[in-house]
Order: sequence, then structure tokens, then C-alpha cells
Amino acid sequence: MTARLSRPLQVAVAGAGRMGARHVRTFDGLAGVEVSVIHDPRPADECDLPARLQGRYTRNYQAFLARACRADMAVVAGPTQTHFGVARDLIHCGLPCLVEKPMTVRPQECLALSRLAGSRGTGLFCAHVERFNPALVATADVLRAHTWEDVTLTRQNPDSARLSRDSLVTDLMIHDLDIMQHVMGLAPEALLEVEGGLDDRGRTAGDGADHVTVRVQGSAGYPITLHAGRLPDSRLRAIDARGASGRVHVDLLNRCHDMELSDAVGPSMSPLSTSGDALTHQARAMVASVMDGRNHGLASADECWQTLTLCQLIEQRLRLASHRHICRH
Repeated sequence: MTARLSRPLQVAVAGAGRMGARHVRTFDGLAGVEVSVIHDPRPADECDLPARLQGRYTRNYQAFLARACRADMAVVAGPTQTHFGVARDLIHCGLPCLVEKPMTVRPQECLALSRLAGSRGTGLFCAHVERFNPALVATADVLRAHTWEDVTLTRQNPDSARLSRDSLVTDLMIHDLDIMQHVMGLAPEALLEVEGGLDDRGRTAGDGADHVTVRVQGSAGYPITLHAGRLPDSRLRAIDARGASGRVHVDLLNRCHDMELSDAVGPSMSPLSTSGDALTHQARAMVASVMDGRNHGLASADECWQTLTLCQLIEQRLRLASHRHICRH
């Protein structure tokens, strides 16, 4: 779609849980946009939806698809294991799709959706919302341009304990793997170290452990350390980069940064946006993509394949470490 619409852009949303309901409120709050149909298998009163949108809600999936076919784009925000099938069906309807992270359970499913979207001529993107965090937007060029000696990305979220059966890597660390690869442009060359905290029942990071640490050798010649956890007394999302030219601290949680660079050569810091949250900026980028057919900073399916492949390698190392731990004890 490359022309302006004479009516509001219609959005179909699959999934009305915690993130799905946030997408509903965000898109329906944009000027010139309205959510036309919402699907979730649960009763409507179990979903956190505005009362005025209850009439657009259906528990029947086939009824949802029939109404979605008349929309202009779709958001897929149900459980991860449903992403592939729902996105496939919506792409067959000819709809550009924004799929919550992780896009699919398995990396090869990302490629299958990418090929399908390409054959249908529709846009397909993943909701890596951290890309639109104002603090990261303001510092991305600096983080990408300098040669650092050490970079650490830390993400602690106690709220993630509600997803304790989900992989800590694909639930939390995936944000920072995307930042490392596709915002900072650091291609991983080797996994130097993978450590996962085991709980008192010996479960691995994918089964309820509270923290994971990964050290990656990056293509720029220095290691990158990533920490992710569900520690109950800590909430943190930050990037720390240090090198001969100075340091940068990006506080993603509070959307601010602190920078001391002695080298005047290189890109300047972009202005820090104070209007709108990251989810709203991402929604606007998706609407712009639907209108003009271009990518406006959204994560592509091929980029998601790269990130999910790295997640899979990390999880394999964690399972191997867990097996060795159990054998020793």
C-alpha cells in the first residue's frame, strides 16, 4: 500500500493478553488508525480491553480471519507457539504483519514466513520495541561508530517471573541480542562463555532459572557481555560501553543516558525524544511502513532469524551445562 487512505487505517489484532491489549490501546490511539477486530480465545472480561472496543472482540478464530481480511494490517501478539500459524494465515489474507517477539518458536519458521510475505508482497516485521526506546535512538550512532574495549548489556525484570516456563533467553535476552546485532552492528563470531543459574530443582534457564550470562566475541574485535535475569529485587535495562575514547551509559529503563567521550571525531548524539513511548513510536513506524511500503526501523523477519538462531545456540549451551551439572551431582 503506497497511497493515502480516505478512511482510518484498519488494524486486526490477534491476542488480547498483556502485550496484545497494549498494542490494541496503542494503535487505536493513533490519529487516522482504528482497531477493527480483536481475537483471543478467552472471554472478553478476562482481557484488559477498553469497554468501547468490546464489540470488536471475537473468540472465534475463523470469524476473526473473515473480518481481518477487510483490514489493512495485522498485529500478532498471542502466545509465541501460535505466532507462526496466525501470521501465516494473516499473510495469506494479504495483510502486512507486526509480530510480537520472538517472531516464532524456531528460526526456520521466520524464514518460512519471510518467503511467504515476499511472495505475497506484504510487509512482515517483529515487534522489537526496544529499538524505539528514545535513549537508544539518541545514542545508536555513537554506540555503532566507536571502537570499544568492553560492552555490557544488562536486563533484569522481576515481572518476567510470570513467564518462568518460557526461555529466559527468548523472553529477555533476545532484546539485547537484537540491539547487539542490528542496532550496534556487532556480528557474533563466537560464544566465549554461557552460564545459566540453576534453581534448587536443577532447572535450566529455559525452565525457570533466574539469570543467564553470555560473553560473545564480536566482529569489531572486542567481547560483549550480556546479563539477563528475573531477580526479585532488581529492575534494570542498560547498556555500558567503555574504550580509549571514553564511555557511554544508556539507561533504557528510565530513557536517559550519560556520556563522556574525549574523541570529538565521530557522529554526534541525536536529540533525546520526550514525546511518546517506544510502543507508540513502533506503532507509528508500522503504520508508515504500511502506507509507503518501506521499513522505518522495524525488525525484519531475516533479522529475527539471525537473532533466534543465536538464541537457539545459547539455549543449547545452557542445556549442555545443565546436563553436566546433573551428572556431576
